Amino acid sequence: MKKINNFYIFYIFCCLFIFLRLEIFYGSDMRAPFTDDFYYYLTTAKNYINLGLITFDKISLTNGFQPLWFLIITLVYFVFPNDIIFNCIIISSIFLLSLFSYINFRKYLIQNYYKIEESELIASLIAYLSLFFSKNGMEISLAIFFFSWSLLHLKNNILLCCILCFLTFLSRLEFLIFYFVIFVNELFLNKKILSISFVLKLSLLPLLVFIYVLINFYFFGALLPQSGIAKSLNQNIMFNKETFSFLFADGYGMKFITLMFYINCLGIIFLFTKKIKKLTKLSIITNIIFFSSNSLRSAWPLWTWHFFFFSISTALLLNDFLNILKIRYKRNLNIFIGIFFTMSYLFLFIENLNINNDHMLNVAKKIDKHFAKDNNKIFAMGDMAGKVSYLLDKKLIQLEGLVGGNKVINKIKSEESLCKLFQDLNVDIYLTNHIKREKNYYYVSEPSQKSKNIKKMRAILIDDNPKVFFSGSLKIYAFNLKSNTICKN
Repeated sequence: MKKINNFYIFYIFCCLFIFLRLEIFYGSDMRAPFTDDFYYYLTTAKNYINLGLITFDKISLTNGFQPLWFLIITLVYFVFPNDIIFNCIIISSIFLLSLFSYINFRKYLIQNYYKIEESELIASLIAYLSLFFSKNGMEISLAIFFFSWSLLHLKNNILLCCILCFLTFLSRLEFLIFYFVIFVNELFLNKKILSISFVLKLSLLPLLVFIYVLINFYFFGALLPQSGIAKSLNQNIMFNKETFSFLFADGYGMKFITLMFYINCLGIIFLFTKKIKKLTKLSIITNIIFFSSNSLRSAWPLWTWHFFFFSISTALLLNDFLNILKIRYKRNLNIFIGIFFTMSYLFLFIENLNINNDHMLNVAKKIDKHFAKDNNKIFAMGDMAGKVSYLLDKKLIQLEGLVGGNKVINKIKSEESLCKLFQDLNVDIYLTNHIKREKNYYYVSEPSQKSKNIKKMRAILIDDNPKVFFSGSLKIYAFNLKSNTICKN
């Protein structure tokens, strides 16, 4: 029993330091402590509550989000619109969901003949990594929780398993890759395709996914979330290196993810051997499909939470590598992992204590203060539009297409001029931090991602003195399109 308590103790301390670092009760981050993309959810949820429309910009409908996490955020914000209470509930939910994932995985692994020490090690590491990938407010802990719950019923209740699979899918759509791999294994390698009852019950999952796709098409005019469609607007079908740009990124988080990537690459060597277990192999195959398909589909870089499959595969691989090396004392290693994560979050908390270094939030506050009471009604912004839109609370069109609606996506697809978009949508103020400047000529493009394979809208803005908002090295330029800025194709 003592070894179980060790996990709980370290986990509680991890949650405490994460909570304190978010500065929900104090400091500069009280209003918007989560990552910028979280506010694509929250702004849309707030607009739905106030307007009765699922819209980010108060103009066009959008489905550019993971639906189940959006529903939860909407319900919580509807009941608790106060920023502090809302933020506390969201982060507490993430803590609890990751904890329940630990409980579910531990139970599942023991049921599938993993030793208790192995189950403890794997389940605890999955919980810590689930926390790591979702502490920024994203939906990963919810998806991993439902995934862990679905595994518990894979063998004893396939109908309930399919319902939980669908809830996992609604939490994070890419989890369908993992289920595809798992069910291919069940149907063909475990020969359950010969069981008519199993196949009929399993068909519930694709039926539910099909209904979801039809609902999307009926209400939003898109089969899949617009955010995924926007990221797939490429010039050519090719493998895009941007999927792997994280390998060269700075920052503690990306370096840690890079380490996990190399561990998973090492696991590929053992894929066709008996040295690693079947569930580990399925998780490695899932990673291969995910990275290959993402690189082929999108020329956008991946953000921290996109690597959530590593939560499961890395934990399973670590256990198998320890077995290959015949290293015992997994109980002691479990304690070491707990200490590692606790000290990491303590270090990050101390390093960021009372430091006003959320530059996106700082700039968003300045933009809100500057434009809150003026007559400009319609804004447009690509990258970093989440917190700006949430704080500004005006019509702000997201120019990357992620939550900008079909109008923006179609204009990106046809590579129309940005000037034409500004004119058609009656934009007053254009905000951007991605410019190329020559005297008073500003060359801009949306989306502003660096890849040459991405379809873009472009324009030349002529302005002698645009308003600039600063925080650290971050600069956001504000171009007034109705007065002192000339837009040329």
